[in-house]
Parts: sequence; C-alpha cells; structure tokens
Amino acid sequence: MKRSIPIGRYHLLDRVSSGGMADVFRAKVVDPDGTERLVAMKRILEQYAEDPAFVRMLVAEYRLSLLLVHPNIARIYELLQTDEGYFIAMEYVDGKDLRATMYRASDRRRPIDATDAAYLMARAVDGLDHAHVATTHDGQPLRLVHRDFSPSNILVSYDGTVKIIDFGIAKADVDRERTAQGIIKGKVRYMSPEQAQGDPRLTGQSDVFSAGSVLYELLTGTPAFSAPSEVELIYAVRRAEPVPLRELAPHVPEALAEVVERAMARSRQDRYQSAGEFRDGLVTYLRGYAPNYRRTRLANYMRGLWAREIDVEIRTLLEYALSEEPAAASVDLLAGVSLEESVLEVSRALDVGSVPEFASPVPSLPSGAPIAVRPDDLFASELNAPPLPPHGRGS
Repeated sequence: MKRSIPIGRYHLLDRVSSGGMADVFRAKVVDPDGTERLVAMKRILEQYAEDPAFVRMLVAEYRLSLLLVHPNIARIYELLQTDEGYFIAMEYVDGKDLRATMYRASDRRRPIDATDAAYLMARAVDGLDHAHVATTHDGQPLRLVHRDFSPSNILVSYDGTVKIIDFGIAKADVDRERTAQGIIKGKVRYMSPEQAQGDPRLTGQSDVFSAGSVLYELLTGTPAFSAPSEVELIYAVRRAEPVPLRELAPHVPEALAEVVERAMARSRQDRYQSAGEFRDGLVTYLRGYAPNYRRTRLANYMRGLWAREIDVEIRTLLEYALSEEPAAASVDLLAGVSLEESVLEVSRALDVGSVPEFASPVPSLPSGAPIAVRPDDLFASELNAPPLPPHGRGS
C-alpha cells in the first residue's frame, strides 16, 4: 500500500500531469466532518518558485480568482508556501484537459462532433464572461482577462462538465519583463492579434478571439495559425487570416462557421464585443440545431475516448492510504492579502490603465468567499436532464 505525502492539510497522491509552470497531483483532504474528497495540487516548478516577481503576481492573481464562483471556472482554495515549494490547492476535475483530448481524438480517429464542440465552447466562454464582468463587492470592475485561453487550460470531465483554469496574469507579467519587445511568449497560436502585437491593455475581446481559435481547431482538426518558427507564427496571428473554416471542414454548418468567424475577426469592431455575446451566438446555434442537447452527449464521448484511463485511475486511487506522519509547516499566502492590494498589484504590473478607485478599503475575504452568480442560466434546459451515474471516482 502506498502512502500519501502530507502537505499542509492535504495528502498528495499520484502525479497526473506536468506543464510549463507546474506539476499537477491528485490529493485528498479530510473535511472537519471526516469526509475525504479529492482536490488537485499544483506544485510550482523551481524556475518560477525562485522568482519573487512571479510569486508576488501569483498571489495577486489567485487572490482575485477566489472571487470567481462559476460552474465553468475551477475553484481555487489555497496557495501554500512550504519547505517543499509552492502548492496551489484547487478544485479537482475528474477528466482531461482539452489538449490531451484533441490528441487522443486524432490518434483514435474519433473527432469531436460539431455540436459537442459548440456546447463545450459555450460553457467555457460562459466562464470567461463571468470573469470579465466580475466586480468587487463595492461594484468596482476587476477587469480580469485570461490571457492564456488555450486547450491546455480547458478541462473536460468524464461527466461532460467544462472548467477553465489558470488565468495567465502572473506568467504574462514575468514574460513581459523577460522579453525586450514586450511580446508575451507561450501559446502564441491562440493569442489575439492585439496580444501578439504586445499590447498590454487587453480586454475581454482578446479572450474571445482566443476562444474562437480553439473552437476553429476543434472543428477542423487544424490550428487556425501555423508557421515554421515562433516569429513567423506571431506575424500570422497578427494578420489573422486563417483558411476559411468550411474549406477545411465542409461538414460544419454555415451558421456555426459564421459564429467562429465573427469571434476571430481581426478588427475588434467586427468581433463579438464580449464573451457573453460569443456565448449567446453559440447558444443560439445550439438551440437551432440541437434543441434537445444534453451534457450526457459530451460525457459519453469523453468516457468512450478515455475508457482505459478511467479504469487505471480508479485502481491507482485504491493503492493509496493516507499518511499518519505530521505535515510540515505551511502558510496559505492568500489568507492575509486584501482584494484591494491584489487589484493594485495586477493593474500596476500589467499597465492596464486606470486602477479602480475603491469607495472604501476592501477587507480581506475568507478563502473561497463567493461573488454572486448571475441568476440567468442560458443552459437551463439541461438542468432537467437526469444525473449521470457515478463511475467510482471522487470529484
């Protein structure tokens, strides 16, 4: 029997993925009532953990993320500083990221259906819209822009739930400091033209373009922009002239192709003015072409694509017992940072223009303090769908 590794109040289990910024582990936490539940733990890679500017921005970014309570945004719980490094405790999504899913779909020659792709992106964009319009409790806009909306930062669970993760504020700030031209390196092919130009004053329309680019690739199986080198790719993104979608995927309905084309308009005047407008365009398409759509369709696709991995992951969980060793000391860096400090830090670092003027000091909120979720639910029809049967895993 394997033993977990205690990190603060969490018990680290197996590593599930590695990315450019962090290694991701499954972990368990025991609630006060004795209930065990899974969480995701991201251990920041050493090259970033040793950068004080990055850590400072990471604290500010995740402090603001605590306010985002939405069914399509993965929740942040704590940012722990320990002798073992920095760990981000966040909501566990029982599934795979969209990048891995796209690779698997290509290998298995099981491309995602256009309707499933439209639904998936409508859900993700609804999460973006929530972040874009989020305000403080005094009504001051937070002006959050994801800046790194790409397939790797979209999680799709085996029950069809869609969650966006990892707003790219901290990474963007560090990369701006390291790049003389101000170009933010990274996932260039999903940037908006204005982001590829190095414009620091991005709005939610930049995320709209990125989301359109991801949907374009989902529907065609081909990235919207490709080039032999990163420099050439940057220029291709700046031009924003992808091959017309239906030339690559004639099976995609014209109505859906038009939605993607508008989301990817080079001119911000011609582009959807907000993520909410883009979401509405996708929902209108879905209501016209698949009025009885249910999340179970996407769930069935995911479970079929990842059937073997689901079984392996279940067995792996059963191999672990919680360690009885005392946990090393840890500090939640989010607990003592005020919302006002975080907004000011992000605004100054990214040079986003005017900084919100708070009518009164914004108090430090307890970890996980919610912001009200909009009462209108454009996906209300699926709420009447019967719940999916569990397949033996926690969430």
